[in-house]
Amino acid sequence: MVLIQFSDFGLGRGLYIAKALSLLGISVTIVTNEPVYSDQRLSKGSMLNFDAKVIEFRIPYLKALHGSILGRLIVYVLFTLFSFFALMENSQPDTLYSRGPQPFTEISCILYKVFNRNVRIISDTTDLWPDTLEYVEMNRVLKGLMIQQGHAINNLVYSRVDAIVTLNEELSKVLRERFGRATYVIYGVIDLDRFKSMSKSEALEALPLAIRNRVAGKFVILYAGLLGPFQNPSAIVDVAKKIADDEEVIFLIAGIGPLKASMEQEVKKCGLNNVLFLETQPFGKMPLIYNSADLFLLTYAPIDFLRIGLPKKFIEYAACGKPILCMSPPCVASDLCVKWEAGYRVDSLDAENAVNLIRFLKKNEALKVKSGENARQLAEALFSPNHAAETLKEIVCQC
Repeated sequence: MVLIQFSDFGLGRGLYIAKALSLLGISVTIVTNEPVYSDQRLSKGSMLNFDAKVIEFRIPYLKALHGSILGRLIVYVLFTLFSFFALMENSQPDTLYSRGPQPFTEISCILYKVFNRNVRIISDTTDLWPDTLEYVEMNRVLKGLMIQQGHAINNLVYSRVDAIVTLNEELSKVLRERFGRATYVIYGVIDLDRFKSMSKSEALEALPLAIRNRVAGKFVILYAGLLGPFQNPSAIVDVAKKIADDEEVIFLIAGIGPLKASMEQEVKKCGLNNVLFLETQPFGKMPLIYNSADLFLLTYAPIDFLRIGLPKKFIEYAACGKPILCMSPPCVASDLCVKWEAGYRVDSLDAENAVNLIRFLKKNEALKVKSGENARQLAEALFSPNHAAETLKEIVCQC
């Protein structure tokens, strides 16, 4: 039996890794916390469309704490403790699959191994922590201490796990050099039956009536996901300003994060009528939200560190079969986008060229459709549960 634990701070990958494991005929138990931004629990509803046992626990004051760096650290520590107790209460698994946040889920697995020495630990690492703290605005002394301690903890943790999985070759190279360990690559995993291309008219019915009326008949550019400093959401506003003269183009923002409020203020200050914000949507509704769009937008700040970037939104974008415009430094996501002719890349701050490409795609329906088909083919080739299961089979057999 494999017991996979992941946080609801990044539900998608952990959930679909569990599905890929189940395709191998492996008995799977999922340990996770109740959602941060949604009332849709994994143990209820239709999100779980494969056989698995689910254990969900509640972290007190989760949403309030999750809004700050220090509060999030407290949440992660609580997650470590709660998930450890959940592991201890279950029948002995032979493998623990740890899926973020690093290294907290790994710590609970290592603690469990003290009591069950035969268990194997697989670490699924998709973020380079604590390196990301270098780019977070916080007290310099506290930041330095957290980075120093973070590297020390990582060195200890990664010496105790049996296998490391990551999401692309760039990150794999960093982990191999840093910890001297072999790594396996699983680009991403997504339910291709759930996330797929649908008719725009059908998808629009899922939008709130006020939003639906605003976007009907228009060329919709969708941004989904986190709105934080790495995502550089001000770039979206810059593009919206430059294309505001085209009343047929509208931006739909289905995102949350620390910079959402400032982005909304800037949109209001500039009097932009072509940027609409959606409230937090249930995970199960997102395929319809995606399919209300004609073009997807991925933005990254002009930071070389983000070359490792392959965000969940890109995987979901590709699966839904629409062209993708990356406003980013060269990164794994943009490289895949260009290689598969699934869209385009411009530099992070190049709003002018972004606008030119939007106008070009808007006028070229055949090219828009072909780029979307290429995006879907990319998802089917690299992001299917079956593709992930092939790698997972090798890992489970060897570790």
